Amino acid sequence: MVFLFAAALVLYLFAHRYYWRNSSEIFDNGPGFELISHRGLKSVAPENTAEAFLAAVDSGFNWVEVDVMTTSDRAIVCSHNFDLERETDSFGYVHQSSLKDIKNVYTGVNKDYSGAYRIPELKTILKKVPNHIGINIEIKSRSLFDLKTARAIVSVKNSLKGRPVIISSFNPLVLAYLHVFLRAAPTGFLLESKKYFWITNWLHPDYLHLRGDMVTDSIVSLCKKRNMKINAWTVNHKRSIMLLFNKQVVGVVTDIEAVI
Repeated sequence: MVFLFAAALVLYLFAHRYYWRNSSEIFDNGPGFELISHRGLKSVAPENTAEAFLAAVDSGFNWVEVDVMTTSDRAIVCSHNFDLERETDSFGYVHQSSLKDIKNVYTGVNKDYSGAYRIPELKTILKKVPNHIGINIEIKSRSLFDLKTARAIVSVKNSLKGRPVIISSFNPLVLAYLHVFLRAAPTGFLLESKKYFWITNWLHPDYLHLRGDMVTDSIVSLCKKRNMKINAWTVNHKRSIMLLFNKQVVGVVTDIEAVI
């Protein structure tokens, strides 16, 4: 019995290693070639706020990228930083704060914005940003085994329906969890070093999210063979964006102010 189980496990792993689903079998709502607004239009409002995302939409962006993490009571809020000191008028950490605490925090206080802005919940962004606008939800995790935000995303999966969406993370266990519990959602594996590329052999992400200078002809060719699309980050020079377009990258995360 043990031998049969071991043989079945080896067969499964072998099949998973070498069988790559075609992306069209999973979804058909990702970027063609799109510029993805990085945390919204930060010249207008603080990053990861509804005002910043709506300003990006007004500037012609069809996609926005939002960072998410969970509070101590499992609410999903939009923040890139785990600590509160860098961007807000408070202190401590998001994961140690309740949603009530977060709602009393002002963000963007270190820059000269004309208004007062709060850290929003993801559900607020999903309600305010029009449904035809794609959202790349980047899950932030404090450690390899931090799946708290991934579990929270699964619990609100119905709110993701009806719009283009990609769920991305640097954490491969987060994406593996989503492959099991949220199979319909396209996933993007964020990489900032080629030495971790081997993880894609087992993870099978729908998108590979590469730092812009990592996109080479050989990686583009390999991704085509494996039916992975490439989104590049964070690229702010128009010439570099056009070079990536010519390499058939499907999306570029950028801080530029308007669609070129």
